[in-house]
Amino acid sequence: MAEDVFRIVGTTQGAFKVERVVAEGGFGVVYRAYHEAFRAPVALKCLKVPETLPEQLRAQFLDKFREEAELLFRLSAAIPAVVRPLHHDVISAATGVFVPFIALEWLEGGTLANHIASRAARGAPPLSPVEVIRLLTPVARALEAAHHFPGPSGPTCVVHRDLKPANIFLAQIHGAEVVKILDFGIARARDAATVMAGQTATTSGGLSTAFTPAYGAPEQWAPKRFGKTGPWTDVWGLAVTAVEALAGREIIAGDHVAMMGTVLDEKRRPTPRSEGILVPDVLEAAFRRALAVDPRERFRDIGAFWDEVEQALGLPRSAPPIAVPSRSHAPPAARSRPSAFPAPPPPPRATRAPDLLQSPGLTAPAPLAATRELDLPERGGRLPPHSMPTEPVVPLALDWSPPAPAPFARPSYAPSRMPPSMMERAPARPSLSTAELMAMFALPVRLAGAGVVITLLDLAAASLLFDGRRIGVGPIGLFHVAVGLVVLGIGIAVFRLFSSDR
Repeated sequence: MAEDVFRIVGTTQGAFKVERVVAEGGFGVVYRAYHEAFRAPVALKCLKVPETLPEQLRAQFLDKFREEAELLFRLSAAIPAVVRPLHHDVISAATGVFVPFIALEWLEGGTLANHIASRAARGAPPLSPVEVIRLLTPVARALEAAHHFPGPSGPTCVVHRDLKPANIFLAQIHGAEVVKILDFGIARARDAATVMAGQTATTSGGLSTAFTPAYGAPEQWAPKRFGKTGPWTDVWGLAVTAVEALAGREIIAGDHVAMMGTVLDEKRRPTPRSEGILVPDVLEAAFRRALAVDPRERFRDIGAFWDEVEQALGLPRSAPPIAVPSRSHAPPAARSRPSAFPAPPPPPRATRAPDLLQSPGLTAPAPLAATRELDLPERGGRLPPHSMPTEPVVPLALDWSPPAPAPFARPSYAPSRMPPSMMERAPARPSLSTAELMAMFALPVRLAGAGVVITLLDLAAASLLFDGRRIGVGPIGLFHVAVGLVVLGIGIAVFRLFSSDR
């Protein structure tokens, strides 16, 4: 049973009469309360803010917390699958602690995690691929919309970063099951307060994390190696959630070292077939790409990932709840080598954006950087290894990164893991289109063809007109000219192929 750590059960906080504790986690406590003005139940999510937060910084923190709540309100207004906020304020707890909270719509039902566990407990088989994809389609399209959300100065990329079955709620609304995404955000608010208070927190295993370990992407486990988080992180979270629903159990488990080893193991990815689930080849390939260790080998767009999944199962293509910029229906990785498409920038000085609400879970704060995308080196450049700001920036970091990140060189790897000769890799060249190939080899083909035609004419003339004698001038015959044209054509083709910038 969750504990009433703030001692507010039975009290009235503004318009909210607090009834009972619903859940508690590392980030906060969720209460059920009664909204006396609306005469309806609501969920109060209260943050565990460090008591050492100085008084002069609380107002500054609340301003940033308000920005989080306002963005969440705009998200939920445009995207029905995002849980709706109703109010935000500060509770006057009996203990005298500083307790920011946000009131959310009350949902009847249970999380996807509970649904998976209950099916396993009663011996029911896991959900089928079609059932899982149909169930998660509102989540995928909601995330696609959030990654391209209209902002005051253009599209804004709002990333969840902690997608998991516990953050997907199967609500019963007017007799229908409606899927809702929980926790687009409060976790980073709590992290900001911790940074402002000058504190750090680590898990029991000594690892500092700001994510749920069983669902953390490689770039969350090893940001110095794989770069910052972004839409590709939600691709990972959605893929792991789908595989877990297909398997009917948690697929990444153990202590922190074991989970990190599973996530970063390039030889075995947690795809459906790796978990003993029979799926079509095309579907397995889509999940393998979505669960790639290197973020640049993953789908750059969660909508593109879901398009392939639906197509693999023969389902009609769904659409996001709002208009998003046009994109390729297949990820660039399907047409070229992985590093050929835009990739997340290297980790240092990259924006660590807030997740709007984050659910109770095994989490701890991480340093925050600036609110908007910071200046990065020119394409192909690398940042110095220790360029992360030493002074924490106070504002909550809304991720204003553009939805489609620009291509950068592979983040530098630690010298102990990779020899220096391999640390600078030129981007792989994408494969050429049919039209480009035809243009490149048009002249070589004509030369070689001319040589073949001349050879045939020479043979025909020699046999029909000159009694077997070849046409020529001195020692040089027409046949030699033909061979020279063929060799010249082949030489030009090889030269163009290996000297092309493409």
